[in-house]
Amino acid sequence: MAKEKIQKMSGIFASVFAHAGHISKDEAKEISGLDDHAFDEAYSEASSIADKFVDAEGQKMDKFIEHFGAKMEEYMKGYGGHLLK
Repeated sequence: MAKEKIQKMSGIFASVFAHAGHISKDEAKEISGLDDHAFDEAYSEASSIADKFVDAEGQKMDKFIEHFGAKMEEYMKGYGGHLLK
């Protein structure tokens, strides 16, 4: 189960870069190692993250970290709530 969660997080991370135009969707899928269905879910989740920072004013990296971090916290709930505590 841990491996699948990490692959999903990796898929979301790579997909954000695809949404921002830095890599292709196929490259993001390859990086993630996910099957088609799981990758489509990750790509969709990355879309909502990208929408929140691509057009943001100011420090885009701060916005990316804020929104990606919130998504990762959701995934880490099954591991006691926080990865780095």
